Amino acid sequence: MILEERLRSHYESLSRAIGFTRAADAKAGPVLGLQIALLGALATRLGDFRDLATVGPWDAERVAFIAVAAGYVLLLGVVAVLAALVYLPMTPRTDRSLIYFEDIAAIEFEEFRDRAVEQEAVEIERQLLDQIYRVSRIASKKMRRVWCAITLTLPGLALWSALLAWSYA
Repeated sequence: MILEERLRSHYESLSRAIGFTRAADAKAGPVLGLQIALLGALATRLGDFRDLATVGPWDAERVAFIAVAAGYVLLLGVVAVLAALVYLPMTPRTDRSLIYFEDIAAIEFEEFRDRAVEQEAVEIERQLLDQIYRVSRIASKKMRRVWCAITLTLPGLALWSALLAWSYA
């Protein structure tokens, strides 16, 4: 395979990896939004929970309610943190790459232009492969975090439903 074809293939791989990071970002937003909406719905019922959580004997219902509420708050916190972590930057500058936007932004335009024009095709390929590797690792981390957040949302919904039912009991 000639160098030009390899570079095109690498660029397509990089584009796919970037697409996966965008997909993870797109999935994390609704997960966070759902958690906020569910918490808001429960917040409107806080008055109904106050008596059960703070007044009365420590009977089985009160203990169960507190356990369910604590479990829900714990899951909500974990899901929110996992979903929010998807949006955090994950790769520091290397100060070497003419492909990574942070490295490019850290140098003056003239230096960027001179280095880019002087750069050998083999070095361009190496930097492109480095970038594919970095972005693929970022995409993988983001996707794992989103998958965990979505998976933990399911038991969170069950606990939320139980709390909501308690508020109407």
